[in-house]
Amino acid sequence: MNPGTHRQSSGARPYAQALRWTEVGAYVAGALLCSLFALAQADSALGSTNAIEEFTASVTPPDQSLWAANRVRDYQAAQTSPTKAVAVLTIPSLKLEVPVFEGDDEISLNRGAGLVAGMGHPDTGGNVGIAGHRDGFFRALKDIKVGDTIEIRTRLKLHRYRVTNIDIVDKDDTRLLADTDLPGVTLVTCYPFYFVGNAPQRFLVAATYVWPSDS
Repeated sequence: MNPGTHRQSSGARPYAQALRWTEVGAYVAGALLCSLFALAQADSALGSTNAIEEFTASVTPPDQSLWAANRVRDYQAAQTSPTKAVAVLTIPSLKLEVPVFEGDDEISLNRGAGLVAGMGHPDTGGNVGIAGHRDGFFRALKDIKVGDTIEIRTRLKLHRYRVTNIDIVDKDDTRLLADTDLPGVTLVTCYPFYFVGNAPQRFLVAATYVWPSDS
């Protein structure tokens, strides 16, 4: 055997072992960082969840002098519901803050606002539909304007939208509730706001997503 070859092989083994240990160390460090990131995300989500639930428990409705008397009673009665909010809807220009619940059933709408079934979700995109009573929280929408900001805080993050359209349609016209290619939100309530009885129309506020680079 060539002595030079033997010396080269002997020198290569420690180098290969060191390289393997370096790879193992990098893998362990990467796994640790991933675990720490997952824990941080879980802690953040837990914090957001607690914040939403605390908000829902302590929320004070806007000036109820604008509300219908039966809506005030229904709101108070609905406070005993165990349903938990999935988001908080805020419109700064209207000083409106309202808990958003998973469904658009009567209990959810009596407590706040509700996600319209079959439409998008803030965390997954699409056209997010949020319904509310015209004689309760969503009566404030009578003063909303194009260009106003809508904020939706979920358990994962804060989403911002900018109002682009305000429409009044027949109650059976659902074209504006169709899905969209880009993420957005459509707020829905009955119209006219002070109509006595079952309102014949719908008041819709459409807003497009504000990406961080656009703000």
